[in-house]
Parts: sequence; structure tokens; C-alpha cells
Amino acid sequence: MKNKIKYVGFYDEQNSKKKRVSSLAATNKMDYIYDSLQEIGCEVCIVSPSWFNDSCVLDSKLINEENQLKKKNVKFVPSSFTSNKLTRVLKIAFSLLWLISYLVFFVKKGEKIIVYHSPWLAFPVLLAKRIKKFYLILEVEEIYHDVSSISKIFTFFEKKIIDKADAFLFSTDLLQEKVNHIKDKPNIIIYGNYKVYETLNVPSNDGKVHLVYAGIIDSHKAGVFNALESCKFLPSNYILNIVGFGEVEKLQKQILEVNSDSACKAYFYGEKKGEEYIKFCQACHIGLSTQNIDGEYVNSSFPSKILSYLGMGLKVVSCKIDCVSNSKIGELVVYYNKNKPKEIAEAILNVSFDKSIDIKSQIRKLDTDFKEQLKSLLY
Repeated sequence: MKNKIKYVGFYDEQNSKKKRVSSLAATNKMDYIYDSLQEIGCEVCIVSPSWFNDSCVLDSKLINEENQLKKKNVKFVPSSFTSNKLTRVLKIAFSLLWLISYLVFFVKKGEKIIVYHSPWLAFPVLLAKRIKKFYLILEVEEIYHDVSSISKIFTFFEKKIIDKADAFLFSTDLLQEKVNHIKDKPNIIIYGNYKVYETLNVPSNDGKVHLVYAGIIDSHKAGVFNALESCKFLPSNYILNIVGFGEVEKLQKQILEVNSDSACKAYFYGEKKGEEYIKFCQACHIGLSTQNIDGEYVNSSFPSKILSYLGMGLKVVSCKIDCVSNSKIGELVVYYNKNKPKEIAEAILNVSFDKSIDIKSQIRKLDTDFKEQLKSLLY
């Protein structure tokens, strides 16, 4: 008989036109953990209290589409389009009340459930746990009151749910050290998606070293802009290839400026997904994870793009942050210490293409170890 597991989090099916509130990084990690749970013999149901974005217009076609798109066993909260502040508040309140009632009526005493930590979910989960006394495995990607300004009530309940959790899934070793001192509770560290991708493409034999930056184009985190500035210090046999979404106009303007006086040229290819994204990245040699090293968020969670690059067999250059350098894959990454284009370029030039290092086998080991630990926790 399969072990039934409920997995609670703000989840949405990718490519859904209804656009429930969720983040791509969270959804990707939930997908990986869902698949891992199935592989170890669990029957999984994702419970998503994620309400519709206000840009969504509800109609029967979208309802049918959501049911057709569902590739996983997902229980979505009923939701609707809202056009003003009052109805938006009511929509959110309904979603949280729905989650409380679902956990109270459909979870048994002592049953193990996994909750993807969010300040919004802390109170509903705590209340339901108090009533039903289920076993709470809290998936902690970051501690929100440490990395951003949230209200005192959210901070209070965030601390309370961390204290009341029975076990943890931590995104970094640093979170384990910080949180798990409360009590010696069972815990597993999972940096992200340990998927190893089939080889669908290889770099062209054109004598060039192809770099790739894949991800959000954002001035605050500045990852793509740091990568772009490093082109000024790279020779002509290096090429920077960029894919992603966000501040595209600013990026394209800066590409023109950099390309006008740099030997290393940069090119933007828009947003790519699925197999097209994998093929694009695998046509490159080095993946860049170059967000600002002094951002308040850098040690709060493991950069998902690093694991994505490694899973596709690429070498990786990253700013040196503790959550990466002290991790089990820390030795697979080449680091720079300061947000200076010249230092980033020097790190890129120091990448070794020693083929004796089997990157994919090390990611496969992380995948195997995680599933074994997860099985021990749940069975």
C-alpha cells in the first residue's frame, strides 16, 4: 500500500493561462520533490491555496483548460477574478480559510504532510495542526523576516511555525545551522532540483568559448548586467549568450554599448523554455550565476540556476557565497569574490575543462541520497 502524502504550497501548473499566484522557482522545486516522492512509492497530492492573479478573467474555457493541463494530482482552491481591493482581500481570506478546512477535514491525526514555507501559510497551517495534530514537515527555502521587511504579525507566525514543525527540508546548510538548533529535529538538506538532463546538444567546434546567462533580467539582483560588464575584460574567443525575461529594453541597450568597444560580444535570444532551453544551454561551455554578492537574499536560498547548469553538464562561475561554497557541490564551481567585472572575467578565464570531473555523476548522487533520506523520514 502506498504512503499517501499531502504537499501544501502556492503551486500552479506551468503554462496555465489562469495564472495563480506562484513563483517559477518554487513550482520547479515542488515538481522535483513531487516526482521524488512518487519514485520512493508515495501517492502525492499537491494542495494549492493559490488564488488567481487579478489579470485572470474567469470563464468556462479556462476551467476546462486547467483540468486538462493537470499533469499532477493537484487540489486547487476555488478562486475568481477580482477587480478591487475589497474583493481581492475576500479572495485571499477565502483561500486561507479553504486551506484550514481542507487540512482539518482531510488530514488525519499523526499524518505526515509537507508544507512549502510561506508567511501566508503559517497561521492556517498552525491552526489546523493544533486541531488535527498532524506531523508537519516544513520546507524552508528562506526565513522571510531575515531577508525582507514583513509585518510583525507575519514575523510572529513565521517564528511560531518554525518552532512547531516536527521536521524540516532546508534549502541550504546555513539554514540548517540557523534553525535546527531550536531542537534536534529530523531534517534533510535539498539545494534544489537534482535533475540530470539528457544530452540533447553540444557546443559547436568553432574555437569559441560560449558563456550563457539564463534567468531573470533584473537591475536589483543584477546578475545579467554583471555578466555583461565582464565582457569588457574577456578576449574575442569568448561569447556571452543571454536568455531570460524582465528588463529587456535596458539589457538590449547595454548590450549595444558593451559590444561597441569589447572584444567579447554578447547576444540576447529572448526567453526559452523546455527542450529548447536545454539545447540552448548545452550548446555552451560555462553557465554564469553572477547576481550581486552583497544582496540581502544571497545566502537565504541556493541559486537554482547553478544546479540547472550542472545538471546539463556545464561548468559554472558564481559569486562566492557561503551557501554555495560550503555545499556538497561547492568544489564544482569557480568563484569570484567581488562584484567587479574584471574579477568575474578572471574567474571565467580560470575555468578548467578537465574532462575527468564527471559533473553529472555528482548531481546524480545528490539525487539518490535525497530520495534515500526522504524515504527514511516518511516510512
